[in-house]
Amino acid sequence: MKDLGGDAVTTPSSRSADQTEIALFYLESSPLMWNRIARQVSETRHLDSWESARLFGLLNMALTDGYIGSFKAKYLYRFWRPVTAIRLADTDGNAATIPDPTWTPLRETPPIPDYDSGHAVEGGAGAQVLRRFFHTDKMSFATCSYTLPAGETCADPTPTIRTFTRFSQAETENALSRIYVGYHFRDAVVVGMRHGQQIADYTVDTILRHGNR
Repeated sequence: MKDLGGDAVTTPSSRSADQTEIALFYLESSPLMWNRIARQVSETRHLDSWESARLFGLLNMALTDGYIGSFKAKYLYRFWRPVTAIRLADTDGNAATIPDPTWTPLRETPPIPDYDSGHAVEGGAGAQVLRRFFHTDKMSFATCSYTLPAGETCADPTPTIRTFTRFSQAETENALSRIYVGYHFRDAVVVGMRHGQQIADYTVDTILRHGNR
C-alpha cells in the first residue's frame, strides 16, 4: 500500500502507468459506472423492457444496500486509513513499521474510516448481480470514465476505453484502484468485494424472484 499509493510527487510510488490509469479511471461514482456497464450489456443482449427493468431494479437495490452495509462496517470497526497509519506508524505499537509524516496519496483521502472499502463493495455487488442475472461471468464489454485527465474522459472525442471479457475483471480493477489511489489497505478491498457479492446474492435470491409480468 505504501509503495503503490503515493502521489509520485511528494511521495515516491512503484505504481505502473496502467495502475495509475486504473486508479484515476475508477475514481468516479461506482454506481454510475456499473449502471453504464449494465446498460451496455443489456443492449448487447437485446433485453426487452421487462427484463431491463428487473436487471436495473436488482442492480440498484444491491448497490444501495452495499453503501448501507459498508458504512455500517466502517463505523463499527473505525479502522484508520493508510494516510493516517503511515504518517503515525510510530504510534501503532508495532516496532516493524516506520512512520513517514510526509506520505501523500495520489488523491486526497475521503474523511471516513477504511474498513471495508465502499467502492469495492459496490463493485462486488454490481458484478455479482450481473453474473447472477446473465448466469455467467463471461461477457465482453467496454467502458470509459469521467474522472480521467482532460481529453481522456467519456465526454471527450477520443476517450480512454478499458475493455473486458469478464465481469470479474472490472470488479477486480475497481477494487484494486483503491489501493493504487492510496485510499485503502488490501484487506479493506478484498473483504469489501466479498461483502458486495454477498449483498448481491441476497438481493437476487429474495427480491423480484419470479419475473412475473
